[in-house]
Amino acid sequence: MKNYSTKDLMQIALLTSMLSVASVFIIPIGPVPITLQVFFFLLIPALVGKIKGALTITLYMILGLIGFPVFAGGSGGFQSLLSPAFGYIIGAIFVSLVVGRLHQKKASSIEIIGTMFVGIMVLYLIGMTYQFVIMNQVLGTAISWQSIMLTNLTAFLPIDMVKAFTAGIVYQRLEAVLPHTV
Repeated sequence: MKNYSTKDLMQIALLTSMLSVASVFIIPIGPVPITLQVFFFLLIPALVGKIKGALTITLYMILGLIGFPVFAGGSGGFQSLLSPAFGYIIGAIFVSLVVGRLHQKKASSIEIIGTMFVGIMVLYLIGMTYQFVIMNQVLGTAISWQSIMLTNLTAFLPIDMVKAFTAGIVYQRLEAVLPHTV
């Protein structure tokens, strides 16, 4: 296992804090609210790489599960596992593995935005699957896969694509001014 420097640990802590603050403010539109989480789920691994990105999101998830109010709307606690939105937090760890590749190389604008869009697809695949299972098997709310897809793809995808595009631009701007060793 890699030994992380003080700088690495500070980056993980700072980015976890930023993600936590971005998650508190929500626009409630059903069982999965709109937050700035997706923006940071994409930006964080691009800035610090796939491993530190995944560690950041895992730390965020652990803090929320032990009761810190860091999830959407200031929620937290072990019961968050039963939230239909929790699958998106799990999916964000896998998004880190996809988007974190950007940290390792100089990428074109098209490749950056494309990678962000692929990250969104990974997030949606895991998030919607978790949402379907939790709502149908655990919460006993009969909802079809088609309904979940329709809701997510029409209500959330356009907004999340804007977040992905914006995260790509912010990453590109930060990459130009920060040393690549961030």
